[in-house]
This record gives sequence, C-alpha cells and structure tokens, in this order.
Amino acid sequence: MAGTDNEAYWIARHEDYRHKLAAVGDISSSEERNLELYAQKKRRVADLLKTMGSLDLAGKTVLDAGCGIGMVSELFFVLGAEVNGVDASPVAAKEAELRCPGGDFQAASLLDFSFSQSFDIVFCLDVLYHVVDDENWKRVLVQLVSHARPGGRVVIIDQHKAEPFSPADHVRFRTQQMYDEAMLACGAQTVTPPDHPHFLVYERSS
Repeated sequence: MAGTDNEAYWIARHEDYRHKLAAVGDISSSEERNLELYAQKKRRVADLLKTMGSLDLAGKTVLDAGCGIGMVSELFFVLGAEVNGVDASPVAAKEAELRCPGGDFQAASLLDFSFSQSFDIVFCLDVLYHVVDDENWKRVLVQLVSHARPGGRVVIIDQHKAEPFSPADHVRFRTQQMYDEAMLACGAQTVTPPDHPHFLVYERSS
C-alpha cells in the first residue's frame, strides 16, 4: 500500500499519537470516547466468535492484519489464541507486540507481508476501506486468504455499503457482493452469519 493508499499517513499518525488511542480511533474524539468505541468493537468481535463456535481460542492461531496498536489482538490473546499481527507502522506493531507476549508482530505492508505459518483465523478489521486502489485491495485479499489454513476463516470488517462509493480521496467503500466475488476468486467461500451484517466471514477452501 504505497502513499496513494494511505500507508505513509498511518505511519506518521502512529508517530504523532504514540501510546494514544487517537492513533487508531477517532482522531477528533477524546481518549475516553475512543476507549468506549473500542470496547464496543471488542464486544462485537466476541459476539461473532460465539456465533462461529466458541470464545475459547486456546490452541487456535490468529493473524490480526492491520493490527494497529493491538487493541483487538489483545482480546484474542486473552481468549487463549496464539496471536501474530502485521501493520504498516513500526510504532503500532511494537505496541501490539507488548499487548500479546510471544506473538510475532511485523511492520510491513499488507500487500507483501509474509508469515511462515498459516492461521486458523485471519482478521482484518476496519482497514480495507483505506485501500482505495482496487488492484491493491484485491492483492491484500489474496494475502489474507493465502495466510489462512485450508478450512480456516478470514473475517473482515470494512463498513461495506449497498453501493460502492468514495466520500473522500483516502476512502473507498465497497459492497458485500464485491467482496464475495473477489474472495471467491481467491479460493474462499462466503460463510457470513446472518446476525452479524457488519462482519464478512469467509472460509478458505484449499
């Protein structure tokens, strides 16, 4: 994700807001409000995990792609998973690693990161609408699916809309149909639970 896809912006933002939730949350909100927003996000993720089978992630491997400072990575860690992550920002990756002792947290682009293992669950939460170029977006999806084990899940939150549109140069919203078709081309089937429309869930078929 080169400069046109906001990578340089996020690296700089994490430098400017080191150790603050504004680095990953709503930049115009207070620290207290950002804590509330992340608490809500964690509850939604926990509800989805229950729908997917269990809150017990012991023995599971999880990749948090676009992990930021590890606020949600920490949830997976507390639930027992072996958690690894990747983020464009070295500052963010280091903070996430501190929240998940023993995890491998890489500072790398989502276009070309690489882990030697595959994962039971790959999460990418509130990241992909910042990837405005459609070819880059498709390349990231290939990366996500390639890091899931066969039968593993890829979970995406992207604020997908009924119609694709870009309210600003640095944002592109896409539809669930666009995701479903692109993920199918990557070898992943749609398994999104009906009670969780904000999440897109896919299973790698091979």
